[in-house]
This record gives sequence, structure tokens and C-alpha cells, in this order.
Amino acid sequence: MNEEQNLMIQEYAKNPLQNFAMKEYTIKQHEGNFICGDDIVVYIVIKDDKIEEYSFDGNCSNITTAAASFLSEFIIGTPIKEILHRNYQTMVDRWFEVSPRRKRAWVIAILATRNAIHKHINDGQNDTFDDIIDD
Repeated sequence: MNEEQNLMIQEYAKNPLQNFAMKEYTIKQHEGNFICGDDIVVYIVIKDDKIEEYSFDGNCSNITTAAASFLSEFIIGTPIKEILHRNYQTMVDRWFEVSPRRKRAWVIAILATRNAIHKHINDGQNDTFDDIIDD
């Protein structure tokens, strides 16, 4: 990670976007990362099979807060079926790569979002970190 990327993480972590517990949502999902102790809850409003609103809160590290905040910038308006294909590579393609030991923190918001969608469409699936990192 270069200095510019480090500064971007710090900025998203210090001034996160959509970092609040939404009161009115279609579905919410909690995910935890036992390795680093992060936990996150994502709140999603789904309308016409698209993400209309998104927010998050929880006990998040700087990396998790930055990634969840960054995710909020390109998730609104996305068809929910498309979200089920988002993964670690999605974050790399849109921003940058993190160290191997921080990958779980970098994708926990995507994991929570994908599992919320699985629950919403009632497809019986439940993704894991391996599904998100190794897709």
C-alpha cells in the first residue's frame, strides 16, 4: 500500500460515509470477524430489485470503516443480483489491494451485504469470507 492509499483509508475512516444505523430498511445483516474482532451491521433498502439505500454501523477497525464507507459510493442503484458477484477483486479493481492479513476487514461489508441479499431473496445461501476472497 502506498502513501496515497494509506491517506485515503485514513480519510474514509475518519469521515465515513453512510456510517449510521438506518431506522427504516428492507433488511439488515450482522457479520463478525473473529480474527480481528470487527463486527458490522449493514442496513439496506431494496426497491425494484436494486439497492436504493445503504448504511452500516458496528465495532469496526479503520480498514473496515474505510471499506464500508467506500462501498457506499458504488452500491446505490446496483441490481441485487449483481451484488452477489461482488468480492475482494471488486474492491481491488475499484480502489487498491490490502495486505493478506487485512483482506477480511476489507470485505466484511460486502460479505454482510451479500448475505443480506441471500436472506432477502430466500435462496438458502450463506456466504463466508472464503467465498468473497477466493471468488
